[in-house]
Amino acid sequence: MKFKPRAVQTVGTSLLLVLVLLEVLLTLVYLAGVFFTGKAYPLFDMDGLMTIPSLLQAFQLLLVGLIALSLLIIQPPSSPRLSRLFLLTVAVLFIYGAIDEVFKIHLQLHRLFHTPTNRDWLPFYFGIGVTTIVMFYRDFIAIWRFHQKAIAFIALGMGIFILGGFGAELLKHELVQTVVSQISRQDELIPVLVEKLRVAVEEFSELLGESITLYGIFLYVAKRLSLTSSPT
Repeated sequence: MKFKPRAVQTVGTSLLLVLVLLEVLLTLVYLAGVFFTGKAYPLFDMDGLMTIPSLLQAFQLLLVGLIALSLLIIQPPSSPRLSRLFLLTVAVLFIYGAIDEVFKIHLQLHRLFHTPTNRDWLPFYFGIGVTTIVMFYRDFIAIWRFHQKAIAFIALGMGIFILGGFGAELLKHELVQTVVSQISRQDELIPVLVEKLRVAVEEFSELLGESITLYGIFLYVAKRLSLTSSPT
């Protein structure tokens, strides 16, 4: 089965628009539940287990992993080849990320390591990300030289994902708790609203970042297909 480059790029653009609109809608529904009922609607809880936002994020991560896996299996000789270890690593990390998003494995790591808090995943996951970039910098450079627009969108998406996800998580334990402790004496509802708003920012940033990353990957795949399908 052959995919046309233009069709792949069109699907990528359409998917980006649909995902962003869906993510905005899910965030608004989540916040509406918080403001009108004091808690999120169960199916739309952005901080819940196996909810619609969680499953959507898992789907995006899984899709990235499967695309990397397909590139590992089928690498056209006419396009710049990425190292098999790089593609395997990306596939494994993103497929694991999808599973983690569904079952919230990262929140259970403190039990495995017998530590007092559930923040142990932050430096661990961050370290994996940095190590991956350092180890496979040649592959990232190869993608940049092959399709600068694609790697720009991938970098933008991952940047939003990291800043929104890790940044908001750090704010939860630093700035937000400090501010909340100062104002909670005056109004007990404010700490809840602040935390729910932080969750909305964190999860929306992760979803948006994944959508933009996916778009960049679709651009890259379309370019590779165009080289494969072009006459020799």
